[in-house]
Amino acid sequence: MPRDYYQVLGISRSASQDEIKAAYRKLVRKFHPDANKSDASAGAKFKEVQEAYDVLSDTKKRENFDRFGRADIPEPPPGTRNYRSTGGTGGFRNSGDWQGGAGSDMGSVDLNDIFEKFSGFSRRSRGASTRQHTTEVPTPPNYDINHDVTLHFQQAARGTKLSLQLTGLGGRRPETLEVTIPPGVHEGSKVRLKGRGQPSPYGGRGDLNIITHIEKHPYFTRDGDDVILDLPISLTEAIHGATIEVPTLDGPVAVKVPPGINTNKKLRIKGRGLHHPSKPAGDQLCRIQVMLPENLNAAAQKDIDQWCDANPYNARRGAPWV
Repeated sequence: MPRDYYQVLGISRSASQDEIKAAYRKLVRKFHPDANKSDASAGAKFKEVQEAYDVLSDTKKRENFDRFGRADIPEPPPGTRNYRSTGGTGGFRNSGDWQGGAGSDMGSVDLNDIFEKFSGFSRRSRGASTRQHTTEVPTPPNYDINHDVTLHFQQAARGTKLSLQLTGLGGRRPETLEVTIPPGVHEGSKVRLKGRGQPSPYGGRGDLNIITHIEKHPYFTRDGDDVILDLPISLTEAIHGATIEVPTLDGPVAVKVPPGINTNKKLRIKGRGLHHPSKPAGDQLCRIQVMLPENLNAAAQKDIDQWCDANPYNARRGAPWV
């Protein structure tokens, strides 16, 4: 059977609802697990205080508790007799088996079954051990809810809207939420929805935090707010220059490659990086990769040898170790 809920809250049996509420708030603050992380028993005390308040703040549950010592008393069978309450926090007394009243087709009711429902142990085994009950101590409550979502690279860069079906938001059934992800979010960014988390005993609700994770793109990478694209070009394009169509997050763009460009040089396309609602957009950087020809035939090799002999140069000039 439960403890005396009046003793749990430290109040008299004649306490008003205001006195019950004041005692509850004081004890909730005292035993809240977040404020008692080193006290393993705080969670159980916190739950007991909440259970006591749940019963004594409800008129019907409190009346049942005052009469029967339990809040979940079922209605007695219709037409029954010879039943009277002992009052206080005790159980009940009977003067024989319950019998169906006049015109009733219930017949007799096993008092032991009723007694088990009311008191938690069997009359057949009185004098023996009581029925065992286990109480699971809840995880210390956290009224904010974190929910992870995985975005495509494009969604993270340009923003998107998601339809999420979430449970545990205070109701028994899942809720469907339309969530706007702003452009420019990064791996691990939080999109906070105020007041959409768990209900708090202090009033109000926590927040719902949408934690963003971003899938890798097959050819774009990120450097802060800039988007990086490795751009392969031929030896001829590197020597003579060229105009090349390259992909961006917003569609293809023509980029002019200047003559004499080398590997790892970067060509900038303004505003084609990550967009932001409150600051300038990043850029796209095309990182040049000069690709030499493979399997040259003898005539091409001879032409290159002649060019190298006529145009000698030191490729390592300016290197930090020279």
